[in-house]
Amino acid sequence: MGRKKTLIVYPHLNDCGGNTNKQWYVEYKYRVPGNPNMIKKRIYKDLNVGTIEERYKKAKEIISEKRKWLESGKHLTGDDKEYVYEDELTYSNVARLYGKRKKEVPTIRQNISNYLAYIKNIKSASHYLNIQGNFRVFIAWLEKKELNVDITFIKRTDMINFFIHLANDLKLSRPTIKDYIGVIKAFFDYEIDREIIEINPVARIPVLGQIVDNSPEPFTDKEKKLLKELIKPNDAQLWLACQIQYYCALRPGMEMRLMRIGWIDFDKRHIRVPNISAKNQETEIVEIPDPLYYEMINTYQLDEYDRDLFVFGNKGVPGVTAYGKNTLRNRFNRYRDKLNISKDKVFYSWKHSGAIDLIENGLPPFSLQDHLRHKSFSTTEIYIKKRIKSKERKISKFTREL
Repeated sequence: MGRKKTLIVYPHLNDCGGNTNKQWYVEYKYRVPGNPNMIKKRIYKDLNVGTIEERYKKAKEIISEKRKWLESGKHLTGDDKEYVYEDELTYSNVARLYGKRKKEVPTIRQNISNYLAYIKNIKSASHYLNIQGNFRVFIAWLEKKELNVDITFIKRTDMINFFIHLANDLKLSRPTIKDYIGVIKAFFDYEIDREIIEINPVARIPVLGQIVDNSPEPFTDKEKKLLKELIKPNDAQLWLACQIQYYCALRPGMEMRLMRIGWIDFDKRHIRVPNISAKNQETEIVEIPDPLYYEMINTYQLDEYDRDLFVFGNKGVPGVTAYGKNTLRNRFNRYRDKLNISKDKVFYSWKHSGAIDLIENGLPPFSLQDHLRHKSFSTTEIYIKKRIKSKERKISKFTREL
């Protein structure tokens, strides 16, 4: 493995040990794309006149000015050329206040923003948000490590250090880190296709991350009964959300939160999840079981509402504005906590509870795969092995006393 190249040596004063008979200077060094050698600069002006105190004061001013210049990245282009671009990494609340347009020299942040703009109309909304979140973590780490530089400077060792950071500092699971690797590798592949770089630095990454089970714990029959008795009379809309997860295995994020009345076919008794909201990025049809169908028609009268309204409007009934990302989950958590149910049981547990009830009531495993909309049966098979125990009591096979 080659020695890592230093990108910047920040400005510092050489005061010759305080000897005013010698030439004082501020020195700094930096690299620019296409030049294998570091560029060295020395500033002597105004450092060799006046008192010692005046010289130190001037040196401090020069160091501050040049450090800001280096951190701005303007040294990378040689001519201080600036570029305007839409920053797709800016958080929405910040963008509303200050806008997303950035003006600065090219850095990897700009490359990432351009890539996000490119995939924004290709990926589903939920998938895009996940990718955007991954890159926000990545760019925050790069900026902290002073690596928000020209993309050509990013090396494999930098990427390994980032993934080690995810494992050791953020304590992320192995599957989550694998997702990060896939997302960031795809970005560098995109830059290779654009002939911006030649080699993808996300290569030969060691296996990292915690081995953890992130699947939500299902509810017991008693917990389901207690939750129903508390939620249904006090928050009918939240209870509908619980039922849709339980009966239809809709995911509580983009699939259910942004669900519109028009997705529901009341004649054919199914829900059509469009590809823009589905996790698998494919339009999918979900059957509505009878208990939920009659609740939708008789209790909630959803068939009486305009097709364009969100099922979960922010005023407690179908409306033109959907809830925020965590609103339903936070409301559920308050009921769960009031009942002293373990925090391992979460809003998403309704989907897992429904799947377990189906398989224990005799639904064939491949039918469960279809119901959960898993692309691979191996996912469903692992899920069954982890969550569902055989009802057969094997110890009953002992027929004689010891």
